Amino acid sequence: MPRHRTSLLALPIALGALAGFAPPAMAANVELLNGRVAPVAHSASGRAAVVSSSGGRRTLTLRSFRISPGPRVRVWLVPKGARSDRQIPRDRRDLGALKGSRGNQRYTIPRSVDLRKYQSVVFWCVPFTQALARADLRRS
Repeated sequence: MPRHRTSLLALPIALGALAGFAPPAMAANVELLNGRVAPVAHSASGRAAVVSSSGGRRTLTLRSFRISPGPRVRVWLVPKGARSDRQIPRDRRDLGALKGSRGNQRYTIPRSVDLRKYQSVVFWCVPFTQALARADLRRS
């Protein structure tokens, strides 16, 4: 008897699939901003993107990333207009230490960060107070 009960419970799902009905799909990740990683004081390359997940979590994603290594490198979001090293330290949002000089990486962006203002990523060398590379982001 339990075997028939299982079959009868599966019947509405199978009929719905045949009729073209499917359960609602989960919302996919959405790329909000993207840009190319460009060298400043070190050679660097790759792509940077800000991705929003279905739960509202935002992530900075680095793809095919490469940078010449440096000591104590931090990943910062800065205003797009902050062009010189002097402007950057005053107005930044620190996403953490650089995870490596090569490869794909992800950094969580706090909900409090206004992405209308902070649209550049800077890879900052703390001991030398210098930007090593940056990515100016634009709407995807």
